[in-house]
Parts: sequence; C-alpha cells; structure tokens
Amino acid sequence: MVVLSYRKCVAVLLLKDSKIFVGRRIDMENAWQLPQGGVEKNENHLEAAKRELFEETNVSTVEFLSVSSSYRYDFPPHVQQAILRRRNRLRYAGQEITFFAFRFIGEEKEINICKENREFVEWKWMSTEELLQKIVYFKKPSYRQALAKFKNQGLI
Repeated sequence: MVVLSYRKCVAVLLLKDSKIFVGRRIDMENAWQLPQGGVEKNENHLEAAKRELFEETNVSTVEFLSVSSSYRYDFPPHVQQAILRRRNRLRYAGQEITFFAFRFIGEEKEINICKENREFVEWKWMSTEELLQKIVYFKKPSYRQALAKFKNQGLI
C-alpha cells in the first residue's frame, strides 16, 4: 500500500476595502478560489505566496499582513482522477495549505489574469461569506479556519 504525502501549498488572501480577491478556475466549472499554488524547492512559504500571487494575477503591489497555520485537505476521488489523467500519476493525497494575508495597495489596472498558463477565467472582490459559499466543498474547512483567524486579527 502506497501512502501519499501532502503537497506544501500557499494561498493568498488579497484584501481591498474588506473584500477578498477571488478567481474562477479555468479548469473546473464554477469553482472559485484564492490565488494558490505549490511551494517550490529552495523557496520559503512567503516567497511562494508572492510568486503565486504574481503568476496568477500580475499583482505585486502588496503589504504583508499575516500568515495562518497550515491546514490539510484531501483531494476527492474526482480530483484524483483528473490529476491521473493529466499527469499519469498521483503524488499527493491532498494539500497542506498555508494562507497569507496581504493588503492590495496598487491600482486595479495592475490586475491581469490573462497571462500564459492562466488559472482564472474571471475574478472579483468578495465578502468572506460569499467566498465561503463559492469555494469548492473540499477546501471549505481549511478556508473557514484561515478566514476565522484573519477575522480574529481584525483583518477582515
């Protein structure tokens, strides 16, 4: 029996006027999420968060606010099957995700999701309640925990 590990991952809570930047994924119908991605070798989590934010949104004009604990979620069977179809193997049971909160201090014209290897087909600013309604079900527990932490800190 093969025991799969969890992929180290970061997600970015980009805040503007008490709203959160959220993108609709290009590869899953009606699936919204924060900018997120894996932590590369020789990269710390903060560097990964800034890199993922820039790669997915073109945003770099930010102020660091806070970081959460790490939370795990498992990939459900249909996601595992999609990964197997794309990559021909399954390396991870799920993701161990650390959330970073940043304040967006730039202008909206900086935001560009139409980059090479794009992740999102659209984006908008959402409230925490709307985000929790729109996020895919298997990520909700980790998002809920991180959002509660940032809310307790008065960030959202």
